[in-house]
Amino acid sequence: MNKRRDLGVLFSTINKQLKHKVHVIQDSEKMKSSAKLHKIYDEDQVKPILNYLKENHHNLYICCLITYATFLRPHHEVRSLRMSHIKNDCTEIHLSGTENKGKRIRIVYIPDYLRKELLPIIDGLTLNESLFTRTIEIPNEYYFSTAWTRQFKEMFKIGLIQKNQTIYSFRHTAAVQVYNKTKDLHILQQLLGHSDMIVTLKYLRGLAAIKNDDLKAVMPTLNL
Repeated sequence: MNKRRDLGVLFSTINKQLKHKVHVIQDSEKMKSSAKLHKIYDEDQVKPILNYLKENHHNLYICCLITYATFLRPHHEVRSLRMSHIKNDCTEIHLSGTENKGKRIRIVYIPDYLRKELLPIIDGLTLNESLFTRTIEIPNEYYFSTAWTRQFKEMFKIGLIQKNQTIYSFRHTAAVQVYNKTKDLHILQQLLGHSDMIVTLKYLRGLAAIKNDDLKAVMPTLNL
């Protein structure tokens, strides 16, 4: 799968020069991988990691910040963002049903701290230009995963990050924070873009955000 990924980057570059695209890698069969644990960040980890990325890989920093602030999935939804997705004076991101995993129109709010970082990036962009390449081409499929692998090694060396903490950990960390604040699965389902409440429940159980004691506390009671 690593070779497939690396060749995918190569063919993606080649395809930019060709009139007829070559889909050798995309058409090859993927090896089924086991589910990957995305360990959430401790409260005091988020800002130092973001600050490190801001200094060392600004595109990756923006990707992680958007993932954390808006719950968008980094490797597809965030990677594919263009100026045309930014609406209402950079206060919302709009995605069509074909542009997100939930297959429904999705509108997410841009918090002020994210808006402040996005305004200089979108300044001067035309509607079809990517936030990350500033051209009509979006980054290749493996752009952020490759960048993360390199930056993770350095952050791990200096003790900023732990094993199994990933780009997706920003989305998961934000989800747990919202649930702890609200205890409202419906709100969280909307923020995460899940089509089914059961998916949201499994998501939180998988992150150990919902514990057995929490479930016991809401079980129905009856005095006999």
